[in-house]
Amino acid sequence: MPRKRSILFAVFAAMTASGTVAHAQNRGGRAGRGAIGADQAPLARRVREAWGGVVRRQLNLSEEKWQQFDRVDRKFEQQRNQLRRDERQARLGLKAAMEDTANVDQNKISQYMDQLTQAQRRRADILDAEQKELAGFLTPLQRAKLLSLREQLNQRVRQMQQGDGRGRRGAP
Repeated sequence: MPRKRSILFAVFAAMTASGTVAHAQNRGGRAGRGAIGADQAPLARRVREAWGGVVRRQLNLSEEKWQQFDRVDRKFEQQRNQLRRDERQARLGLKAAMEDTANVDQNKISQYMDQLTQAQRRRADILDAEQKELAGFLTPLQRAKLLSLREQLNQRVRQMQQGDGRGRRGAP
């Protein structure tokens, strides 16, 4: 159990060493399009490798199953990243529209709310499609463990973003 925790902590630490990869992407990178800057590409690669190692060990995947998982994970990660970018844009737009008390635009606010609702539907659709593909080569137990690992990772990243990272915070 201590080894499992140290492996997971290594992934979490890598994710927050200089901010999370998702945070870097959401900030727009240098190009302003959600790209990772050249200086962050090695971090993203290390994070992906560390995450992959944890998943492979925890799910006890053979080389063949690991290759299948990696292909599916990359495909859906691209979709999740795009969804996060879209959702962030909608949240920022909604915030700006709500703060503009001199010119309250109810239609614009309604559009942003609709976009956020649609994002939740898309998130569920992505999860459903991913689970169907994973079911082709992972057992239900492996898929459940994967969901648990992802939730642990997301929870840890949220804690660190909120400053509850036991004294460890990513760079601004």
